[in-house]
Amino acid sequence: MGRQKGDGARSKARPSSSSLAASLLPSSSAAAAASVGFGGYVGSSRLDSSLSTEDSNPLLDIDSEVAQHLKRLARKDPTTKLKALASLSTLLKQKSGKEIVPIIPQWAFEYKKLLLDYNREVRRATHETMTNLVTAVGRDLAPHLKSLMGPWWFSQFDPSSEVSQAAKRSLQAAFPAQEKRLDALILCTTEIFMYLEENLKLTPQNLSDKAVALDELQEMHQQSIGINSLLYCCLGFFVCVHEIFCNFPLISLILERPGFENLSAEQKRASKAKATAISFAEKLFSAHKYFLEFLKSQSPAVRSATYTVLKSFINHIPQAFDGGNMKTLATAILGAFQERDPACHSSMWDAILLFSKRFPDSWTTLNVQKSVFNRFWSFIRNGCFGSQQVSYPALVLFLDSIPSKAFSGDKFFLDFFHNLWAGRNPVHSPNVDRLAFFRAFKECFFWGLYNASRFCDSVDSVSHFRTTLINDILVKLLWQDYLSSVSSEDQDSDQPLSGKATEMQNIKYPISYLQELGKCIVEILSGIYSLEEDLLSLFCAVFQEACEGLFQQKATTEQPTLNIEPIIKFLFLVDQHAKQEGESWPLLHLVGPMLAKCFPLVRSLDSADGARLLSISVSIFGARKVLQAIFSNNNAPFCGPPCEKDSEMKLEYFLQVYKETFIPWCLRGHNCTTSARLDLLLALLDDECFSEQWHAIITYAIDLVNSKIDSGSMDSNHLAVLGMLFDKARNEIRIRKVGEDSFHPPGSLPDHWHHELLEATAVSVAFSLPPFGTSDAQFV
Repeated sequence: MGRQKGDGARSKARPSSSSLAASLLPSSSAAAAASVGFGGYVGSSRLDSSLSTEDSNPLLDIDSEVAQHLKRLARKDPTTKLKALASLSTLLKQKSGKEIVPIIPQWAFEYKKLLLDYNREVRRATHETMTNLVTAVGRDLAPHLKSLMGPWWFSQFDPSSEVSQAAKRSLQAAFPAQEKRLDALILCTTEIFMYLEENLKLTPQNLSDKAVALDELQEMHQQSIGINSLLYCCLGFFVCVHEIFCNFPLISLILERPGFENLSAEQKRASKAKATAISFAEKLFSAHKYFLEFLKSQSPAVRSATYTVLKSFINHIPQAFDGGNMKTLATAILGAFQERDPACHSSMWDAILLFSKRFPDSWTTLNVQKSVFNRFWSFIRNGCFGSQQVSYPALVLFLDSIPSKAFSGDKFFLDFFHNLWAGRNPVHSPNVDRLAFFRAFKECFFWGLYNASRFCDSVDSVSHFRTTLINDILVKLLWQDYLSSVSSEDQDSDQPLSGKATEMQNIKYPISYLQELGKCIVEILSGIYSLEEDLLSLFCAVFQEACEGLFQQKATTEQPTLNIEPIIKFLFLVDQHAKQEGESWPLLHLVGPMLAKCFPLVRSLDSADGARLLSISVSIFGARKVLQAIFSNNNAPFCGPPCEKDSEMKLEYFLQVYKETFIPWCLRGHNCTTSARLDLLLALLDDECFSEQWHAIITYAIDLVNSKIDSGSMDSNHLAVLGMLFDKARNEIRIRKVGEDSFHPPGSLPDHWHHELLEATAVSVAFSLPPFGTSDAQFV
């Protein structure tokens, strides 16, 4: 009985897949040959080369020399394989296409095996041989295209760049035009996914039919499952046949036209390929339990590939995530922070962020604290297990992806920042990691301040949350760490310490850490000021208390010096930021009120550190602005019209304060604080009234000296102060001096410091009764 039409017979009017494939290939001499099925094998057994079908011609005999080299490809030794591949390449260049076509079925079998070889040189040489083969046979490759395309596409994404480039060159040799390559993929959609499904079912035991060492089998299996099949065959092909559908000109026509019946045969094939790709992907996703078992693999490459595939499914097939699997997937993806290998963290973050954004309701399907946040706290508390450059920038994105209902207000953010802070490594971390940490900390802090209304239900709760964040995180974590770390830099104590105190004192933070910590604090303060001026007062009050506490400590303990270094270094950081950003808040809200509050204490205690703090403040902000800040809060010893807070003190009142307050204090007696007081006195010299200020200084100092000479006694203390003042004046001349041809500002030349009273006083001292002291000689 003959076979009836329609029962498996191919219609003559309908082109066969092989003829369609031939149209994609460059024209060459035609050769009749039969295809031997998917991949040229069943399981791990080679098909008999004599196998034929009703519609195919018997396989032609293979050249004995070529057959010998093909046989050698099955050897275990990579050297033997490389020699066989080199010999095959040479023969393929010498023989005609008709002579080569009969070897394609056997080559297809060996080709698939060689692509999984653990030796990258073998894989690379395999693709070079493939290039020579497809170049020689041309369009006669068509009947075998579907059996080859699965492993061929698979090899385009080999983890070795040399191998993947060789694979791409072989595909380009067969299909020089990009359109033809895409058409070939569309034609072989089913075969590619069948090949993928087959690879996913492989185990190390059934991967090879030869006695291959276990470690080699495991590496081959990892490459097959983790790096190629799972990631690239699924992701690479699906993205190509799905995303390119939206981007490629031919495919975009399909999406734009409403009527499928109006599409050409080529467009219908593309549409069918898309539907096939989606259908296969959904079946794979379900059959392999959403690929979650691969997240338990011992191989980081497999786990990383799994995260990437999950991201691809979230992005392209969101319908695969439904009520039946959402809880399982949410627990696995949102709770992926148990992943400790840094090599996996980039793909892990991609999957987490996309899943959270695409499926915000998934957070309600699981115990968020147990399944997500506790794991997240451990992750950041351990410094992201070494992936700082990848993970720290992702933190603010993660905060933004969390739905409002999943936050627990203050508690969440306090836990977040405390765990993040605990994960920093101030001593041993590289500078790039340290920068990434502080950048992430600042970004997350701002995110919390600016998005408080997302998880606070009232204006009062928003205000309370922001206050809590500033007090508990900015002040108690960052500021306290800055004060203690800078203070301990030069700490030298004979007092025995124990426990954690000993450990902390023995840790010396790098200068770069302290610099970045201080900059982070200043930048956060700037952001707070731009958000709400009143919020800045919370930190300013703490800053004032810290400074005042230092001076009060001296009053109670009678220590000769104070550790004012943290404050001074912080002022320089504030100045650097203010100059870069053109901001005025540091003096108005932070430094000015602090100086106004501490100045009476500094004067009464005659503190050298206090005088130094004032001098540096003057050098940063300017003499008249600093005095305006100090004496604008009821500290002025005169009655004058009030000035704007952000303005300089009027010149007449500035001179009055300088003469009545600073000159008597700074020239008072000779002791351990004199040098600091004289530095302050000279720092307050203003170019606009330099001569008048210097005249006032000399007049007051000479009067003190002359009053003693007139009474018949010589006070060496006042002379010592004058001698020290002149030494500092000489240093000021060197500092202020500029080029000879330039304009000479006040104080830049010795003549600017000359005063007639000095000569007369020197004569009086010289004629005074001996004996002369050191200070007398120094003055003269």
